[in-house]
Formats: sequence, C-alpha cells, structure tokens
Amino acid sequence: MATVYLDVDDEITSVAARIRQVPDTRIAIVVPAGSRLATSRINFRLLAREAAQWSRALIVVAPDAAVRALAAAAGLQTHATVGAYEEAEATRAEAERAAGTPRPAAPSTGLTPVADATAATAASLRGGAKPRSAGDRAGDGPGFWEDVAPGQDPPMTTSSRTDVPVADSAAAAASVGARSSAPAAAPGGMFVAGASVGPRSSAPVAASSRPADPARAVGLPVVGGKRSHPGEPPRRRRWGWLGIVAVVVLALAATGAVAAYNTLPTATITIRTATEPLGPTALTVRADPDATSIAPVAAVIPATLVAIPVEVSDTFEATGKRVEETKAAGSVTFISKDPTRSNAIPAGSVVRTDGGIGFATRTAITIPKAKIEGLTIIPGTADVAVVAVKGGPEANVAANTIRIVPAAEDPVLLEVRNRASTKGGTRKSFPVVAQEDVDAAVKTLQRRLDARFKDAAADPTRVPDGMEVVPGTEVPGPSAATPDPESLVGAEVEAFDLTLSADGTITAFAPRDAEAVATARLATSVPDGYTLVEGSTTVEVGEATPDGTAAEVDTTATGAMTRTIDADEVRAIAKGKSPADAERVLSTLGHVTIVTWPAFLPGITDAVDRIEVRIEPSGSGPSPTPTASPARSGAPVP
Repeated sequence: MATVYLDVDDEITSVAARIRQVPDTRIAIVVPAGSRLATSRINFRLLAREAAQWSRALIVVAPDAAVRALAAAAGLQTHATVGAYEEAEATRAEAERAAGTPRPAAPSTGLTPVADATAATAASLRGGAKPRSAGDRAGDGPGFWEDVAPGQDPPMTTSSRTDVPVADSAAAAASVGARSSAPAAAPGGMFVAGASVGPRSSAPVAASSRPADPARAVGLPVVGGKRSHPGEPPRRRRWGWLGIVAVVVLALAATGAVAAYNTLPTATITIRTATEPLGPTALTVRADPDATSIAPVAAVIPATLVAIPVEVSDTFEATGKRVEETKAAGSVTFISKDPTRSNAIPAGSVVRTDGGIGFATRTAITIPKAKIEGLTIIPGTADVAVVAVKGGPEANVAANTIRIVPAAEDPVLLEVRNRASTKGGTRKSFPVVAQEDVDAAVKTLQRRLDARFKDAAADPTRVPDGMEVVPGTEVPGPSAATPDPESLVGAEVEAFDLTLSADGTITAFAPRDAEAVATARLATSVPDGYTLVEGSTTVEVGEATPDGTAAEVDTTATGAMTRTIDADEVRAIAKGKSPADAERVLSTLGHVTIVTWPAFLPGITDAVDRIEVRIEPSGSGPSPTPTASPARSGAPVP
C-alpha cells in the first residue's frame, strides 16, 4: 500500500498523474482541509474511474467530514486519519492471511498404513459391502465399498491365487484401476470377488484359488462324502437334488415368459411432418425507461438511462481594472493690483494651468489691496495651499505654470503663480474580475461541455454488455459551475479558474428483450391445427427511433410451423394393421416409417401401450421433438 499526501492547490489532473505513477495496487490519498480537489464530487468520481482503469484500489483520508462524504458518494473508501487507514489495512491483511491458511488434515486412525487398510477392508466386509465404481477404487470417495444387505455374504468366485507382498502393496494398489477377478482376502476366511484396493491402502491383497463350498454358495444340500446325512440312501439324496433343480428351471421358464410378455411385441411409428413458413410478423416494440419488466401483450420492454457525467474546466484572464490615484499638492501666490479694496478668495477656488489642470485652494484667504507709492503700484500678495482637482501624475506641474485665476475673478486686477512645482500625483492600476469576464467564461465552457457530452454519448464503452444505445435520446443534465461565478466578480486577480460539470443520460435497451416480445407475438399467430417448430424462430431487430427518452424498435419475426398430430389417433389407426397398410393410411400426415419388433411379426401389435409415436418436423434440425409415448418395458426398439 502507498500513501500520497496532497497539497491544497493540487488539481484533479496532477492527482490523477500521481496515482498512475504509484506502482502499488492500494493507494491512499490524504486530502488536506481547503483542498481544491474537494470542491466538487465530480473530482472524486473521476479519480475513482482513473484508479479503476489502472487497476488501483483508491482510499481517501480526510479530516473534513464533508470531504469524506463527497468521496463516499463517489464509491470510495474513506478514513478520517492516516492512523485509522493503516489500522484498517492491517486488519484486512490479517484477514486475508487467515483466509489463506490450509485446512487441517483429516484425523488418522492411529494405525500403520498396512493396518489402516486392513481395518478398513475388514470393517466394510463386516458391514456387508460390495465394490464401488472404478472412480471410488481410485480413492475418489471416502471408501471403495458399496452397501449390501446387512449380514449377506459378498459374492464369491474361483480364480488363481495372487499374493501381493506388503513391501509392494503401495505399487500394487496404484496399478489397480479396474475391477480385479482375484478375490480379496476378508476376515473370517471369506473371499470377495471383484474386490480391489485403491491407492489409499497399503495392505497386502491376497486372492485364493480355493473355492467356497458350491452347495453352500447356492443353499443346496451337499451330496456325497462326509457331508451327506448319515443313513440316507445315495439315490434318494440324488433325486432330491434333481427335484430342486427342476423347480429352479421351471421358475426361470416362468420368469422368461413374463419378460417376453412385457417386451413383445412393440412398434415404433416415426412421422416426419412437412413444415410451412410462418410469418413474417412485423412488430414495433417500445423501449421505455419507466417499464420495469417485459410486457409481450403490450409490446413494451424496459429501457435503461445510461448516466453520462462530463466536466470541463479552464483558466481565464481578468480584464477589469481598479485604478487607485493620489492628487498632487503645492501652493500658489495671488497678486492683487486693485488699490481700491482687498480681495477675499474663498476655499475651494480653482486655479488652472494653461493646459486646463485645475487646483483648488485648501483655505480661504484675503488678498490685501495694492499700494500706490508715487507713480508705482505695489500689489498686495497672499499665499495659499492648493491640491489638484483630479488625481494622477498629470497634476505634477512645474513652477509658474498655474497662471489662470478663478473664473469669478478679474484677470486684469488679479494674478496667480505657483512659485514651486506641485508634487504627489500618482495613479496605480489593479486587475479585477469583471462580470463580463465571468459571463464570457461560462459561455465558453458551456459550448465545450455540450461537445464533450456528445462525444461521451457516442462512446461504446459506456454501454453495458448486451445493451444498445438509441441515438437521439441524449439528454444533457443541468450544468453546475465550480466555484460560484458570482463569487469571482470583483476578485483582484490576473486570472481565475472555472469548472462546469453535468450529469446527462442516454437511453439503451437490450435487443434480446425485443426478440423475446417478437417471438411471443409470432407464437400467437400460429393457426389452429398447427404447432410452431421449436428452434425455427428468427427475429430481426431493426433501427430504434427515439421518442423522448423512450424508443420505438422495429422487429420482424419469422418461423416454421407443422401440423399438429395426435399420437393417440395414430396408434388407433395403426394397431393391428400391417406396416405397409399403416404407412399408406398415415402418409397424408407426412413421411411415415414403421419399425416392428420382433421383425418377423406380420403386423403391428394391438396393444397401443406398446406403440411409440415419434413426430419429427422436417427441417427442424438434428434434434427431433417426439411426442410423449406410453411408458413400456423391455428391449429398446432397434
């Protein structure tokens, strides 16, 4: 497992790239508070998809509960802390190790291999057992003996004696794959025919040529020798033996007669019927997302709205400006040439340069009247501070450039001069996101989002297996912007990021559902007296026409049908007739073949329960569809 720590400014693209670079199959990303990644649930959905494409298991570690909720909504596992994540991983690893622990071996019987095999064989014989199939003898089952009636002796046989040494018992057991004709030694002096030891037994196997007493084997009295009853004449004992044999022969003859009665005679009538075309049946099937199941009568099948999430983002430049200005300041001197009166200049009076740059007086002043000394006029003067009317460096003017008196003053009697330059006028510009910038960005992203949605809707990998999309049923969802565009207006940044996302849908349906409806409709068109040939139906599913989120699917079904034949009527017609006569009468139903058994019988049996009727539609394929025939016993029809 690997842990990737994200920065607050990490974007979705950089996080995806880092996931691809990690070789581990389980990756945890630690999302800090305020991360850009956590501003949209779409980011987590994209990361989940990216991890799945690279066969990674992605886990999100975030202290913020809201971030964990977004990740969980995208199907990702979440933890609040790295410690909780590591503890969960350790628990998971321990569980996997525990699940992989080998199962404990079956308990031993406590005996040596030879003793185990011998004990198993003896126990099975004592319980009344017989050999199982070759697979069980090879050790496929818990044992290699099948149950027989309790207390019944296993079957006996005579053959050459074969002894297998203990040292070679494992090799001998492994070499035995089928039933052996040599009897296996059993406890109590019994010998069992066909017994074999599978590879799990290493006990020696012994077969004896010493036959069991044949008289005891069949339950008959022993004749001659010391086993005859004392005092009984030998001839009388011989006739007793012959009488028992006669009874057995008569019983076997009676059994054969019953078997012959149950199996003789029989007949098989095969009718290969001609097929006729059925259809074509044209049908328009409606694929509706609101339908929950197939409705053959209404010709409606369920459709699926396949989700198509799309997202686009970009960085845009801020074109708005915020201008910050300071005003230039200085002082001017008013010069009055009027000897008759003083002149009061109110505060805020505007004096100007020849270029029209205005300066307002900061305070009110009074200019004394001019004095006349002889023929010379001595003007009255007064200084006052001024500030530029408008901010900016343009008001930083040189000395003696402010020369225009306020508009209400007489320029002949009053003059103004700035003895020094004015200073302090500045202008600074700052970028600002304007409303026009945000509106233009949203329009641009919306066009890209629409194009991205169309491309995603045409992507065949988004369609589930066995489904087919219907072009024209695409419905783009409402777009959502991240961050809120209104929050961007007025931000003093040179550029801003904006993301638009939407969850659209497209309708898809399963052609097999349309085929099922068309097949059912074709079956209802079979006329009376006919049967649809099984496996003959072919359905062609045409183009789907969109109807909102639903679709109309054109289908065409064709098939084959055959006349319905009553097997009981066929038996009633054929019984007692010769095969040739029965074939001639039944030829109107199709190609007729009649086979009797035994073949030397001149006609068909009158017992209808021994007549089997098979109906095989021609052209229906190699597997015929016989009608149900009466149950019968005996040998199969050749």
